[in-house]
Amino acid sequence: MLKFFRQKHPYLAILIVFMVILVLGLAQLGSSVNPVPKDLPVLLVQGDAGANTPAGESNFGKELSERMQAADAPNGGEMPLIWRTAASEDAAVDAMNREEAYAALVIPADFSGKLATLLTADPQPAGVLLYVNQGMNYNGATMANQILTQLMNGASAQVREQMLATASEHGGMLTVKQSEALAAPIAVTTRNLNAVGANSSNGNAPVVLTQLVWFGAMVATMMLFVAAKNATEHGFRLHRLGIRVSQIVMGAVATGAASLSILWIAGQWFGLAIPDYAAIGWYLFFAGFVFFLIQTTVVSWLGLAGMPLFILVFFFGVPILTLPPELLPPFSHHFLYAWLPLRFAVEGLRDLFYFEGYRNLGAPTWTLAAMGGGGIVLTLLSVLKKHGAVSASAGPSETAKASSGIQ
Repeated sequence: MLKFFRQKHPYLAILIVFMVILVLGLAQLGSSVNPVPKDLPVLLVQGDAGANTPAGESNFGKELSERMQAADAPNGGEMPLIWRTAASEDAAVDAMNREEAYAALVIPADFSGKLATLLTADPQPAGVLLYVNQGMNYNGATMANQILTQLMNGASAQVREQMLATASEHGGMLTVKQSEALAAPIAVTTRNLNAVGANSSNGNAPVVLTQLVWFGAMVATMMLFVAAKNATEHGFRLHRLGIRVSQIVMGAVATGAASLSILWIAGQWFGLAIPDYAAIGWYLFFAGFVFFLIQTTVVSWLGLAGMPLFILVFFFGVPILTLPPELLPPFSHHFLYAWLPLRFAVEGLRDLFYFEGYRNLGAPTWTLAAMGGGGIVLTLLSVLKKHGAVSASAGPSETAKASSGIQ
């Protein structure tokens, strides 16, 4: 027993376990343990034309928009929304279709006119329209919706108090219709834009599929690298170049099969809502092949020692892909989210899943294409590494040793 405790391995085990848990804990919790809404972009359309009241010309919509933009957060503190104005409802919808805002509040032209009727014989609640851009990011859109709804409830309560005070000053009694209208003087109608729908993993279907295709690429990368290493029999660079080309070709076949399998299992076995099997299938193949090229580049230069990097990318990347970028800590946003390959696949798939017309597909697709092109070039250039070339005078045993070191 003493011999066991005299070794360094039992003590190294404690240190290594601590380091592994620290790294994985940082990956899983560092970016998501306390996500705080901040700088969520929302749009405001002030279309109120104003109305004539006994007190003169009034524009309650303008007052409401100014109050909303100057308001603090419903629970106190700094407002987590960034307000941007849009010229019209159509302009706001178009901006949300381009993923420029999580929500939009539209104040219609008759807003003041409706409020002016609340103490008349025919009271009519004023209505506002709240668009929620679910497809941009379900979590971000939900947060923006909750904040805007709370702000509008507060504004409605203020209007009700003002109207009741006005009625009290004039000693008037409220009719039943007036009481019903004053219960909610500002009616909020919510419309989901680019809705995620049912059976979509709460809008995280693109993230789930990207995770699966990343792991599929990892398996293909590892197996084809081992096959390429076993197939290399001598040190000629032309031969190694042919092996690399074979890896790339078979990588396309393997990731294509993986993508079809993922789509079939997710859609047919587990009931994931797939709006367009052909388009999403092709994009999964494209993203998976790019992942394979990135991973093959790493192992071509570093060998299988580079495989743990892919695990780390997965563990650090997955928690931040489900969150809006505005909720991420600065480090996670700038040093993880900004360059993460999985992020661009998620963005492309999100457009295919939730946005009609594929308005936002160009940027992530070209970024992935550039990564894949770079991967092909660097993979082919790896044949220039020194592999212990065999001289003509080397004996059989030396030849075998040199050949076994070729990748």
